[in-house]
Amino acid sequence: MISEYTSGLWSPYIVPVAGTIMILGIVAVSKWSEYGTRKLQYEERMSAIAKGLPIPDLPPAPTRRKVVDLKDRNAKIRLGGTICVTGAIGLAAFFFILYLVIGQREILSGLAVALIPLGIGAGLLIDARINARDLESGPSIGS
Repeated sequence: MISEYTSGLWSPYIVPVAGTIMILGIVAVSKWSEYGTRKLQYEERMSAIAKGLPIPDLPPAPTRRKVVDLKDRNAKIRLGGTICVTGAIGLAAFFFILYLVIGQREILSGLAVALIPLGIGAGLLIDARINARDLESGPSIGS
């Protein structure tokens, strides 16, 4: 089967190879762009120093610790869990309706696909419930 391919472009491995090359290309271009931005800022500062002008401020350094609103975070976790669970219900409904239309019993094995987002969504909803309970009881020691 593999010997039937006459060109490298018809290889079954072209998609993963192209995807890998694309990802590496995106990273390389972003680093190159970042280098160009830094070089431009450096040249701007050096020309300001040479002319005796005040030195332009550097952009603020990224902060290491961000303030997180726990209620907002919990709401996002709950939203993600709800989306995963409803997506699982939609997948299950799709395969069941497809079974009703086509009538082949093997299609019902597609219902197992719905278990993945159902498990993820259930985990997220359990986590949101635990976080809500922790928020109601107040801040814990060490936080």
